[in-house]
Amino acid sequence: MNITDYLVSKTTLLVPQPEITPTPPGYQMFNTGGVEVEVAEFLYSFVKMVKPTQILETGTHLGVSTAYMAQALLENKKGVINTCEVISSLQQQAIQLWNQLGLMKQIHAFLKPSLSLEVNQAVMFDMLFLDSEPQLRFDELLKFWNYVPAGGFIITHDLHPSMGHHGETYHGTYDWPYGDFRPKLGHLFKDKQVQYMHFATPRGFTVMQKTDPSWEIVKYLDE
Repeated sequence: MNITDYLVSKTTLLVPQPEITPTPPGYQMFNTGGVEVEVAEFLYSFVKMVKPTQILETGTHLGVSTAYMAQALLENKKGVINTCEVISSLQQQAIQLWNQLGLMKQIHAFLKPSLSLEVNQAVMFDMLFLDSEPQLRFDELLKFWNYVPAGGFIITHDLHPSMGHHGETYHGTYDWPYGDFRPKLGHLFKDKQVQYMHFATPRGFTVMQKTDPSWEIVKYLDE
């Protein structure tokens, strides 16, 4: 039994259906506002593999991605996921899902904007999953950058190639909806402080890794 079949068997709140985004074909979703089923499965496997102690998620929504990552933490027998949501009704539906799946012990839920979340200076997040409103994502990355250790991961949903840069203005925002990434994050890429990989899922999916200065490739490139 794969992870989706297992979770679906434990709750009536998860019902896979065809992904609403037409390309690429063959994907599934649980709802129109969260992650694709395949992305959720990736997050589960990723957490199983890297075995983080602390995860921070922005944009809980209905708690689907949270649940997949929390299930991996449960199986890892360590770690917690901290997740932020600003809409109370969404958080309550997410909590109902987590309760049905028996995952509440792995989850710390906050009803507040991610950018106002106060973080203990001693806490380091092995993994960030940014899935809030698009215009907040780059500011979130900057806010929590110093709380990600060297080698830590920053994953962003809904983000397409070129960090959303398309050179056009919509609704009064250049590179709508994210905004121009270059003034905020450009130096991180130019200075090789972060590695970047994009996956062409229907809604867009990127994985970044904070560079560890001790890596041999970094030493080689700096010669």
